[in-house]
Amino acid sequence: MGLADHIRDGASLIRENVTLQANASNSGSIELGSAYMLLTLQSNIPCRLRLYDNLQSRDDATEKIRPFTTNFVPNNIALIGDFSMSVAGTYKIDPATYGVVATASNKLTYYRIDNNTSTPTIVFNRYLLEDSTVNTINRITVPYIQSLVTTGTFVTGTLSDPTVPRTYLLVSASLSGSGTRARIRLYSRSNVFSNTTEISRSFATESLGSTGLIIDAILSGSQTTYFVPKIVGSNLDTIGSDLVAIRSNEAAIMGENEMYYILENLASTPGTTNIKVSLHVFSLES
Repeated sequence: MGLADHIRDGASLIRENVTLQANASNSGSIELGSAYMLLTLQSNIPCRLRLYDNLQSRDDATEKIRPFTTNFVPNNIALIGDFSMSVAGTYKIDPATYGVVATASNKLTYYRIDNNTSTPTIVFNRYLLEDSTVNTINRITVPYIQSLVTTGTFVTGTLSDPTVPRTYLLVSASLSGSGTRARIRLYSRSNVFSNTTEISRSFATESLGSTGLIIDAILSGSQTTYFVPKIVGSNLDTIGSDLVAIRSNEAAIMGENEMYYILENLASTPGTTNIKVSLHVFSLES
């Protein structure tokens, strides 16, 4: 499924303002929708605002004291965004950020505000991506990316399945084994497999823009890793560079129901491991 299917099924996806009058503790929840795009914030006083997809992330002891200047966010924290508003006013969020709560029936986003002098009023301008009253399956756990991989080596492959969306929000990922540590790379095009520079690139080396890289992440243990911010992924394998040809064939469906990946075994002990990576996505286009 995807947004087009969701709308055809009767979903009302609207853009509107939602106002938060913070409570005295400056932490709580607000109903922004089960999935949405956040476009602007407006605050009547300076403050720092953090938004989360679940309660556990908001109340994590380490996350509570994390300074704004710290770029590292632990992989178990489902952070939507961390905003520092130095003066009162409206702030554009560019690029837009996304919230996707755990289940469609729960429309709550959890917040924490740092301001010791007063309670702010914050206005969110958001665009809904999911109408929880419509029974359309937008939240998908795609089939496992799975392979036997020897420590210190990698495999390349294609995950091809009708349930893999052509365009999606990448929300989180997890490994099946508690003792596993692996690096997963996802790409928008299959021609990356002929790019020897990208294939052999280390994690610490930045990828060239032409590779079609969607994510390059290290997963460890059986803990769910949340992507902060959420990442838009798309299959571009059948989309050419000739704009005239593309425009003349607007009815054609572009993209494949596929993901192209490189999976690397980063275990600390030698051996061969059956690595299984589970990817959790919100479908934007089926």
